Amino acid sequence: MKNQKGFTLTEIIIFIVLALAFTGWVKNIIKLSDCDFEAPYKAEVIHVLGILPPVGMITGWLDMGK
Repeated sequence: MKNQKGFTLTEIIIFIVLALAFTGWVKNIIKLSDCDFEAPYKAEVIHVLGILPPVGMITGWLDMGK
């Protein structure tokens, strides 16, 4: 068995994807806190749904206004 030093390309790609996903989820929470919660509620509803991590990973990167 080889002694591996460093990371493989697959591990680096997985780390980058997970880092981007986590960043998107955090951005979603920040955008939710910046919402004004006045009609129309489109952005608020989308960001509240984004509290769920699979959805938040995507909605954090979207720009829907306030």
